[in-house]
Amino acid sequence: MSGNEKIAVLHAACHPVTGPWSVMRDLANAQAVSGRYAAVGIAVMVDSTWPEDYREEIKNTPLSFYESALPQMFGTAAFLYQRLRPPPWREWIRDFAGRSGAKRVIVHLHNAWMSGVFLPLPRVDDIHVEVVVTFHGVNEHFEGKPVRRTLHRWMAGRLLKFGARLTSVDRMNTELAERILAVRSDAFTVIPNGVRPVEMLPKSQSADPLVIGHVGSMIPQKGWQLVAQAAELLNRDAVRVRVMLAGRGPDEAAANHWAAEHADWAEFAGFVENPRERVMPRMDVLCLMSQWEGFPMAIVEAMSVGLPVIATDVGGVAEAVADGETGLLVPRTAEALAAALSSLLNDRSRLAVMGERARTRFDELFTMDRIVERYALVYDELFK
Repeated sequence: MSGNEKIAVLHAACHPVTGPWSVMRDLANAQAVSGRYAAVGIAVMVDSTWPEDYREEIKNTPLSFYESALPQMFGTAAFLYQRLRPPPWREWIRDFAGRSGAKRVIVHLHNAWMSGVFLPLPRVDDIHVEVVVTFHGVNEHFEGKPVRRTLHRWMAGRLLKFGARLTSVDRMNTELAERILAVRSDAFTVIPNGVRPVEMLPKSQSADPLVIGHVGSMIPQKGWQLVAQAAELLNRDAVRVRVMLAGRGPDEAAANHWAAEHADWAEFAGFVENPRERVMPRMDVLCLMSQWEGFPMAIVEAMSVGLPVIATDVGGVAEAVADGETGLLVPRTAEALAAALSSLLNDRSRLAVMGERARTRFDELFTMDRIVERYALVYDELFK
């Protein structure tokens, strides 16, 4: 593809935070580094609560950045507001294409089915614009909410109606999209999340207490409390496990208080930038006891450093964690997690093998270079 034929890619989302933000940011940066594209950028529609450190992250990259302000609204209302006051798509796209010289622009939306509120995008002069939409998870079933279900199906229906190309970070969510949102599962291309490889550090096989951890949002749905409760069960008579909790969210104060009460064997680190290099290498097992998931970045990051994972079998987790090979899948109870950990406490060699297999599986499926290539195929098909 010659320079004049190159595509420019503008990733966009309404108020992206935590997992979706890191996925969008890291993919955009990797695409920029790849040299495949005339330009790569990020556009966000955010309210005043959007973390300032996210803006700082973009300042230190080659990415173009666009932002529009939203009033503080909850969930669906923030999207419906943008039907009345849409982002300045035409101005963004014209500026973005003009800076790069590209005549072909991909607008890659990251708000799953709710991205339908932005479609159709306005026509922009002689620029050929195509839309890709990524589903990071379907975690709302709208049970007992017929009005909300109808509204969200309306948003989802606009995706195919206006020609968006759909991708999903896991296969499970394509089935949920069909059942809940009436979007055909065969309309999706499945492309998982990925991260760049880092050095895999050797793990100790000593009989010291096992270091277990939770990395991610500090909310009840992610299950950090179950990790804490499982540790309490295992440590009733002696310290068999140590616990590391890292993340931010509404439960930060509760997690910090719990860790302080068990300071001999527990630590709450709060938000840690780049946890897979600063926190995960200190762990023996990552525990993710989620109520629901899309395709968790924490699991991919753990695999990239050879860290076995114990998790609940929700969303796309089983597409990453090979049960019994790279980790364990368990029911969502403290007792089940404690039993799984107990089975590994006296079998450190099995734990080491799981870690090696986790890194091998990561190298085969989830490196960022592989993900960039897979999205490139989707983009190129849109301009054939």
